[in-house]
Amino acid sequence: MNKKSVLFLIAGSILTAFLLSVALAPLTKLNRIQQLILSNSEFIQQFDSTYYYPDLRMLSKELAYKQALLKLGASDSIQMALNLSDSSVMLSIKGVVIHQTKVQVLKKDKFFDKMPLEQEFSIFSNPLPIRKQVATIIKEPVVIRHAPKDTIEAAMNAWQPDTLVQNPAFAIFTTAFDIQIIFEQDTNKNFQDYRKKFGFYFQWYASKIKKSVLNFLRFKPQVYEPVIIIKIPANDLRTIYRALPAKPHLVVKL
Repeated sequence: MNKKSVLFLIAGSILTAFLLSVALAPLTKLNRIQQLILSNSEFIQQFDSTYYYPDLRMLSKELAYKQALLKLGASDSIQMALNLSDSSVMLSIKGVVIHQTKVQVLKKDKFFDKMPLEQEFSIFSNPLPIRKQVATIIKEPVVIRHAPKDTIEAAMNAWQPDTLVQNPAFAIFTTAFDIQIIFEQDTNKNFQDYRKKFGFYFQWYASKIKKSVLNFLRFKPQVYEPVIIIKIPANDLRTIYRALPAKPHLVVKL
């Protein structure tokens, strides 16, 4: 075997090991979550095994959702809830809904379907802290208006349309358990929208690949990030993103 063949064999072995580490990441994550739940003796004692019956499974999901909303209502700031069952997202404060809109679920990782019921109940019966927010939207837009010289100019300013330039709307919310919720605007009307969408997803994929490669080179376990992709009207997405506080929480019903 010549030197070139040996190098190809080594490179192929390294690539295979890398791809295998990435492929096993979802299973590793499920096992870690299961260990975490089993270590919580209080939850194990309270969890009702009858939820596994087909007729009660959906009711258990609804119960987890209601419990999470109840806990979310204790917060004094604006928070978000995503209900995939009825395709809606809402903002609320102290349990009062202040904004709600319909969404379209484009993708939900199979990881969520493989999740045992006790894991799903344990995770989604609590609000998930949003640990990172990345978006193409300006969080706090600044609109500069000059003071009117007289009442006539003031009256003219009153009906002038908002001239704030709105960027195409895309956002990623990364929560506890490394769950990523991606929101994208429902329509792309021009080349700028498609270019922004391509750049947004390119950066996201590049970041994921970079983290996976670095973890592999440093002999660290891969961090699997289950993904849900949502399509939503652009103006609603801007409203939601700008309304959320610096450290928001999210309730999810699968």
